[in-house]
This record gives sequence, C-alpha cells and structure tokens, in this order.
Amino acid sequence: MALVYLIRHGQASFGADDYDVLSANGHHQGKVVGEELRRRAVQPDQVWSGSLRRQRETAVAAGFEDVREDPRWNE
Repeated sequence: MALVYLIRHGQASFGADDYDVLSANGHHQGKVVGEELRRRAVQPDQVWSGSLRRQRETAVAAGFEDVREDPRWNE
C-alpha cells in the first residue's frame, strides 16, 4: 500500500525583508521532521516540494537530497 506524507514547510521569517526564507526555528523544525522520519525508518521513493524557497529549504533541512519541484504545491 502506498503512503503519502504531507509535511508543511517550517516557520518562515515573518516580518523580515524576505518572508520566503525559513527562520532559525523553521530550519530546526525541518531538521526535527527529518530526524523523526528516519527514526521511523521512512524511506520515501519520491520527495516533492513546491517551488517556494521556504518549502525547498525545509526539504533540505530534513535531509532530503533529490527533491522534485512542482509549483502546484505552492501556497
């Protein structure tokens, strides 16, 4: 059976010149999500992200390397 995990991006930099950048807390959130998925032995066949910077940064912080982008996932 296929499983789909939907993970929201980490906290963006509210009030900053560029809102589309993860805050320090957002990077930490992405890292924690990645650690938890590895602890649960989740090994995705595919990882998809929207094209927004905060979405891509969350995937990278979580430790995913081969991330495919699709702007239809943008908020």
